[in-house]
Formats: sequence, structure tokens, C-alpha cells
Amino acid sequence: MKTVRIAGVPEHFNFPWHMAMEEGAFENRGIQLEWTEVPEGTGRMCEMLRKDETDLAIILTEGIVKSIAEGNAVRIVQGYIDSPLLWGIHVGAASAYQHPEDLRGKKAAVSRLGSGSHLMAYLHARELGWDPDTLAFEIVNNLDGGVNALSNGTADYFLWEHFTTKPLVDKGVFRRLGDFPTPWPCFVVAAQEEFTSQ
Repeated sequence: MKTVRIAGVPEHFNFPWHMAMEEGAFENRGIQLEWTEVPEGTGRMCEMLRKDETDLAIILTEGIVKSIAEGNAVRIVQGYIDSPLLWGIHVGAASAYQHPEDLRGKKAAVSRLGSGSHLMAYLHARELGWDPDTLAFEIVNNLDGGVNALSNGTADYFLWEHFTTKPLVDKGVFRRLGDFPTPWPCFVVAAQEEFTSQ
């Protein structure tokens, strides 16, 4: 049986993988699939691919393209979800900000540099005509870190996937100022080049 290590974020997009594992679909084909949940997101999965901590990743398109451009020996082997990812633009529930335009010059929470939340902050700034060189970031590691940063004021806003954050919006932890979709398909399957050559 061949062991295959795969990583993905703990979001609804990856439910089919978990279902297939529970049903033994991979074992029936001679594959021992080892799934790793990565709440830190795209930037961490790029690092895992680079450091040989995973063979495959279900990963945001924009993040892996950036990582490949920076020399990560990884290939996109196929698309996974063709629709755009809907990024919610979030502030703390008690924040005075009412519109995305109010966030000019404010600090964005990002899971890590090079992550989807980091890259989308740049794209969002460009969309609004802001100078991207003026952006400031607070590295928060994951969604829980984003909650803490917006709650304690170390960051002003946080771009994160709309449906994953819906419970936080519903509970009044976050307030969503709007949504910002990616202009490309959201998730791909990426693999280490060495893995694809086996």
C-alpha cells in the first residue's frame, strides 16, 4: 500500500476527502491517505510542501502560484474548485468601521505572510485604489488569532472565507463589511515535484 500525505484547511471544501477516507475509497485502491488539518492555511501548506512535510495540498490558487514563483518545487496537478473564493471583509463587532473604504491606512490581520489573507489584502487594496505599499499587517496565524486581534485592537480588519466566518458573524464576534471574491478559481491540488515524478 502506498502512503500519500495530504494537507488541507479545516473548511467545508474538504468534506469530500474525509467522506472518501471514512468509506475506505483510498484503501480500496492501494493508497493509505494521511490527512493533516492545517488551520494556519495556505502559507503554512506552502511551507509544508517545501519542507517535505506533505506530498499534496488542497490549497488556494493565489498562494501556491506565488510560492511556485518564489521557487517552491511544486506543481499544480489539477483544479479542485473552479468557482471563486468569497472572502469576507471583517471587523470586530464593536468597531466603528462601516464600509470597506473606511479601512484605508488601517492594519490587516493575516494568518502569515504569503498566505491567502495576506495576498487578498493586497488585491483588495488595489481594487479600492489604495497604495499597497502603505498596508500594515498583524500576523495572527489562524482564524482564532484573527478573532483575538480584532477583539483586542491589534488589527483593524481581517479577510477570511465567508462561510467559515459566518458563525462568528452570527454570534456578533465579527461584523462583515462586505465580500470580495477572487478573480480566479479558488482551490487547486498541488504536489511536490518529487512526488509527481514517482
